[in-house]
Amino acid sequence: MTIHTEKINIFKIDGITGALIVLFLFYVTSTLFSYFFNINTISYYWLTFTILTGIWEYTYITNRNVIRHNANKLINSNTHVWKKKYNFDMILPWKTSFIFYSEYAAYADREYMSDKDDWSIIIEGSHALFCAIFALLSLYFNFQGNMKNFYITMSISMGTQLMNSILYIAEYIIQINTLTSVNYKKIFPCGDFLEKRPFMYINIFWTLMPSYILMNYLIVQ
Repeated sequence: MTIHTEKINIFKIDGITGALIVLFLFYVTSTLFSYFFNINTISYYWLTFTILTGIWEYTYITNRNVIRHNANKLINSNTHVWKKKYNFDMILPWKTSFIFYSEYAAYADREYMSDKDDWSIIIEGSHALFCAIFALLSLYFNFQGNMKNFYITMSISMGTQLMNSILYIAEYIIQINTLTSVNYKKIFPCGDFLEKRPFMYINIFWTLMPSYILMNYLIVQ
């Protein structure tokens, strides 16, 4: 029995290792398919990452109660997912979503574990619907050589992503200064520059990347 348990544990990895493996596999897979598309490198990888994000978002929306439960367990035990051990299959997109949305809900934005409103579902759902789906369509049209529709769908994807990010960050800043919010800074400490909620910094990419892609195509094209 002991030997069997040790064999199983060999295939366990911590959260940070899993995250790095996911990013590596994403890079490898995207690179393999990149030769079928006529898109500049940065734009291509961000469009494919937006599609992957859409899978994560769909998992969050359809399993919000489970993620809320997992986030509460992290808070109550004062632990983070980065050093916790998981089965190797955590690298599957739908399982990755469970783990890292739980961390995000517990230590970055507690609206994601709230059962009082649907703000997080609106943010994640609108991103999956308008950003991820139109990113997928843009790749399809580019593959077909229909550049007119590629530019239209790519612009919709990146334009809505930029607006989604701006509105989300603006609302978040309002929340950390609102007494009745679950993100209120005196109840859920954030520091002067959100240094106590470092996972929030990931949202910088969802602002800078669509801005870059839109400006790049506006100027170059």
